[in-house]
Amino acid sequence: MIDDKLYDKLKHCYAKEDESIEVHVSNVLEQMGILKKLGYIDDEKAEILGDAIKCHDVGKANKYFQNRILSAKEGKKKYFDKENEVGHNILSPFLCRFGDDERDYITAYAIVNHHYYVKNNFNEIKEKEDILNKNIEEIYKSYNLEFDKNNILDLYKFISILQTELEENPKILKKALLILGLLNKCDYAASAHMEVEYSADFLQNALENMMDEWKNKNSSASWNDIQKFCMSNKDKNLIVVAPTGMGKTEAALSWIGDNKGFFILPLKTAINSIYDRVKKDIVKDNISKRVALLHGDTFNIYNDEKINDNNKNEEDIWAYYEKSKLFSIPLNISTPDQIFDFIFKAIGFEPKYAMLSYSKVVIDEIQAYDSNLLACIIIGIQNIIDIGGKVSIFTATLPPFVEDLLSLKKAGSSKIERYKFVKNIADIKGYKKRHNIKILEEEMNADLIYEHYKNSYSKKYLVVCNTVKKSQEIYQELKDKGIDNINLLHSKFVKLERKVKENNIMSVGKTYKEDNETINEIDEVWVCTQIVEASLDIDFDYIFTELSDLNGLFQRLGRINRKGAKNINDHNCFIFTEINQKLLIKKEDSIRGFIDEAIYKLSKKAILSHGDGILTEEDKLNLIDEYLTTENMKESLFLKRYWISYDYYSKLYMHELSAKDAEKYLRNIISFDVFPKDINNGLLNEEEINLIFERIKAVKEHLNDKNKSREEKKKYVFELSELKNEIMKYTVSVGLYDLGGEKVKYLENIEISKNTSIPILLCHYDELGFRRLTEEESKNENFDNKDDENFI
Repeated sequence: MIDDKLYDKLKHCYAKEDESIEVHVSNVLEQMGILKKLGYIDDEKAEILGDAIKCHDVGKANKYFQNRILSAKEGKKKYFDKENEVGHNILSPFLCRFGDDERDYITAYAIVNHHYYVKNNFNEIKEKEDILNKNIEEIYKSYNLEFDKNNILDLYKFISILQTELEENPKILKKALLILGLLNKCDYAASAHMEVEYSADFLQNALENMMDEWKNKNSSASWNDIQKFCMSNKDKNLIVVAPTGMGKTEAALSWIGDNKGFFILPLKTAINSIYDRVKKDIVKDNISKRVALLHGDTFNIYNDEKINDNNKNEEDIWAYYEKSKLFSIPLNISTPDQIFDFIFKAIGFEPKYAMLSYSKVVIDEIQAYDSNLLACIIIGIQNIIDIGGKVSIFTATLPPFVEDLLSLKKAGSSKIERYKFVKNIADIKGYKKRHNIKILEEEMNADLIYEHYKNSYSKKYLVVCNTVKKSQEIYQELKDKGIDNINLLHSKFVKLERKVKENNIMSVGKTYKEDNETINEIDEVWVCTQIVEASLDIDFDYIFTELSDLNGLFQRLGRINRKGAKNINDHNCFIFTEINQKLLIKKEDSIRGFIDEAIYKLSKKAILSHGDGILTEEDKLNLIDEYLTTENMKESLFLKRYWISYDYYSKLYMHELSAKDAEKYLRNIISFDVFPKDINNGLLNEEEINLIFERIKAVKEHLNDKNKSREEKKKYVFELSELKNEIMKYTVSVGLYDLGGEKVKYLENIEISKNTSIPILLCHYDELGFRRLTEEESKNENFDNKDDENFI
């Protein structure tokens, strides 16, 4: 690829302040060796990747880059000179030689595009030809090597053919993207002096050790049919439908086995719970190289571990966090946005794309997502399978229309059989009956709940509302009636307060006491929103819930009598079928509401058709299979919106969206962090916030102190990150309407960092959490708020 004489001259140039090109290339090749040793890449990929690695940074030998490095070593800054130089990634291929075959196209593509200092590197080559020629000639002359102009002309021709070939041949482009992603992943790891991937050689053994512990307590313990099935079908893409409590988590981990794996769940609370369980009950040892947590609050969770473990220090936590962000850790418990953003093809997506080609991905409760996120996830699933990764879906219920969508690439197309589908594998008819339902054809009201509570022996009650506003109303009404041991949990509490509440509900929600035999009888009422709906291992005695959709309803019921250990002679599930009509999405262009009207009506029809009485797991599956079909859903806004999103995302061209835009689409961002300032009591936690800001100010001064060593500054960088995360604990997430619309006037914006400012928002805040001001109060405070039911 590159002439040995030329490389011998260039390899001693700086690639980084403390590394020559030769040393850096050697380090990157070492990372590639790890991928090969782990079996993540084959010999063919390794050969092509090796060529790309050797050549990718030789363009740094130009005098402009070398002068910048030397200046940096002397503590001076020099900036890129766009009038006289091109990016080293564009210069590198012109110091190499290429033939005219697929392998060379792939190698050159990876070299050219391993950085994007401009949006389109190929256009940059055309537009900066004069500067590029000058840079090439200067390198040859400075090292007294013969400059072959004809070779350069051949390279221009080759690059032109390469661009055309890749645009017209998606198969070659797919291979090129994989090599580019692997190059970047190895490059990032070498630059960070971290391993590109840690070995995934522990999970199978950890699961077997857990089983041995179970057998010590109960000699008849063994893997159930679902778990055995997953162990026997590790090479297949699976869809596994089984009731709550059937050990789907263990089954999913067994399917991942000793491979790179991602466990995707919809809610942070559920993710944190699974993460805690895996590291405490299953993996146990060497966690920081084995199990990672991936969501927006990862740093806070890791830092809390440091506080609770005297053996962990700042360096440990920082390294763990960096390894997690680099995706070096084998088993990852994650939100979907951390993984599936690769479908948008924004700049920098390639390492994740390549990594997923050798990964196994578990999707938990796929039906829990809205139409937009479902489209993103299904496109991601289809792409992962196409590039060689494996996907399994584990769920308590799977609507037929979602099953169809998983195998369709466009509306009306014929299905592609991609998955081994497993349903009723554990003889659901013999599964413990857990739910005795009572249908109430009215809107939820506190009177009925209170009367039942007052006359009941078992007092562990869960009340689930569709909106924050409704949960606040029901909570207040029940408290006014004299229930003192009552709790409220929704998304509009300050993050620190919400975390405490989440920990409390997990503790209260345990089925058994510490002996794992005695029922955990607690007299508490929890009023919540649907944040308790999916994947939480909590177990209450009674539920009173509003209806939203059939899947959501059955998820909510899964929090009641979870182990089937309680008597169900009387009703333990009360379902209010009537809801506020403002919550329904009735028009395709509607910006109000969040419950699809068609799905709600089908769900209501389904549950009414069953009527009062025992609702078995088989009943649930039958109702979903009968009512939530593609045929019944064809006129729903959900499916219409799904196909709009699917078609748009599927047709995105490379780098059409920025990473920031991609994040908005995937996270479906409709919430904003604010510091709540209660209209009567002022800024919440003002003293704590001021103390943190004073410390932030002091730390920034230390970081700007030129007399501080690099090691000293490293500690302050960690502390600054810690402080920024600490102050975010005093914010609350609110919706656009809570802000008073798009033209909101904040009291003040508080600058957290250079790119982050958090507003102070006037509101009501008390034991009910955040409530926006009334229209009259808003006018008095020069706000332009308007009342709206559409907040969750």
